[in-house]
Amino acid sequence: MASFHPTRREMILVLVLTTILVLIIQFDLSSTFSSTISRGPGSGYTIGFDSSRNSRIGSNYGAGVEGNEDWVDELHSKTSRIAGMSEAKIKWDEEGGQTMTQVLAHAPGWTVFDQIYLFNGTWYIVTDNPSSIPLLRLMVSTGNEIWNDEESIKGREPTEKDMRIIFPSEAKRLWGNSASLVSGVSFLVNDPSQFLDHYYHFAAELLVGLWRTYASLDPTINAQGITHLPSPSRMIMPHVSAGKWNDYAKMNSFLSRAIFPSMSYEYQNDFLDRADTTRAFILERVVFADRAAAFRGPEFGKTWRTASEAVTLQASKYWWSPIRKNLIEFVGGGNAENDLAGDIGLGIGLDAEPDVDLIALEEEEGALVEEKEELLEKLKKEKQAKMGKPVITYVSRQEWGRRMLLKESHESLVKELKELEKKYNWEVNIVSMDKLSRDEQIRLSARTTVMMGVHGNGLTHLLWMNNQNPRSTVIEFFFPGGFAEDYEFTCRALGIRHYGMWDDQAFTAPDTPQVAYPEGFQGNEIPLNGKVVADLIVQRLLVEKPEKSQSREMTESEYSE
Repeated sequence: MASFHPTRREMILVLVLTTILVLIIQFDLSSTFSSTISRGPGSGYTIGFDSSRNSRIGSNYGAGVEGNEDWVDELHSKTSRIAGMSEAKIKWDEEGGQTMTQVLAHAPGWTVFDQIYLFNGTWYIVTDNPSSIPLLRLMVSTGNEIWNDEESIKGREPTEKDMRIIFPSEAKRLWGNSASLVSGVSFLVNDPSQFLDHYYHFAAELLVGLWRTYASLDPTINAQGITHLPSPSRMIMPHVSAGKWNDYAKMNSFLSRAIFPSMSYEYQNDFLDRADTTRAFILERVVFADRAAAFRGPEFGKTWRTASEAVTLQASKYWWSPIRKNLIEFVGGGNAENDLAGDIGLGIGLDAEPDVDLIALEEEEGALVEEKEELLEKLKKEKQAKMGKPVITYVSRQEWGRRMLLKESHESLVKELKELEKKYNWEVNIVSMDKLSRDEQIRLSARTTVMMGVHGNGLTHLLWMNNQNPRSTVIEFFFPGGFAEDYEFTCRALGIRHYGMWDDQAFTAPDTPQVAYPEGFQGNEIPLNGKVVADLIVQRLLVEKPEKSQSREMTESEYSE
């Protein structure tokens, strides 16, 4: 048999084909591996929030995006993974191609940037369309302390040292053809420590505002708290020294590490260290919060709450659920997903409906008093059996030494609550929150159906109540004539019904009084009619038809009404 002698041309052809085949196989394996890392359920980058799905882009500032989920997955794929060592620098050629900054969502004081630059301690928005960018003063300030004198107000207006909008040509002149990549999502808090070391201001203003702004990028957040937003990689506080953002009970840091376990922290010295390199950094995604900038928005003027601006951004009605879910799971509060859906452990079920109009029955003429009372009692007990056991929590300040009920008012309220416990078998808790551990405070709040107390920091725990339960209620006691928006706004933002009490007078939105701090507001002689409070609780739990609209988010149009 004649031997085969391949020609040189044939050998080269075989070699080329083999090389191409190897490259195709290698590329396919590499793509599969990358996809597994960035999207797989065990990738390590979900941290309770999964990957990411939706966004608002360009000049829409949170107007809403509907459509193909694959497309929005692709939009967020970069911020759902950690950049590799070979991706430390972003480079572009001499002819252009520089990465532009985009504003994905914006309300005064709350902005989401993609690809924003940091150079010598100044933020740079690189764009060829400056008119598409919101006013700088509605996004940023100098970060000075918040005081109301004219000089201080003027001193918070941003300068070119704080933030600039520049063309790509100017960027090239400043830092050339590359920038160092800071991958992932950054929460940027451009505030002084002045308000950060307070539980309410940190949790109910900063955290609520940051998360509402970020959550506006994912309208698919569901009732179980599942979102496709990547967990934030870091929180940057350019004007705050390490430790100066914590409250006395260290609740702020506790919440942050519970909800965002992968998040690291950069403080003033770290920010100055970046500036000291005299090199440009490009941050993939930044949720930028600025308290002074929020002051300049129209909603702040109505509520005096900075997060009120962020709440105007459209979002899923379950936008708060991922935060609550992660915290409850951290403190061992049971099955958070079922818990969030209102099925277990959080008081009355969502679908409980009265079989008889109890109010009409009470007003019916001609019925014998005894028969009517017996029938009412029977109906209430039957309804209670269907709905499960509500949890009533009175956050007492009687040992606090400031802003307390009159002694007889406190005793009257406790007596009336105990009567409810005995009559309806409801769970009643009378607690001083500072006497409980942080875990116990959060677990109790998460189970609470009705929370009440004098205006004060303990009511901040309403954040952890089940806002999907239409019976969830907060009752806040004020000195007659006094009113503050803090907890009323927070309830409204989360969809929880709020009542204010002036002794024996109750009020709720939209019929709330003007903000006022009369003499006696901060005192220890606040009067309260305990019987009226008890009747209000019965009304909320047994008489009123559940309003499912209470469990949804406020839209921009509703909020401005």
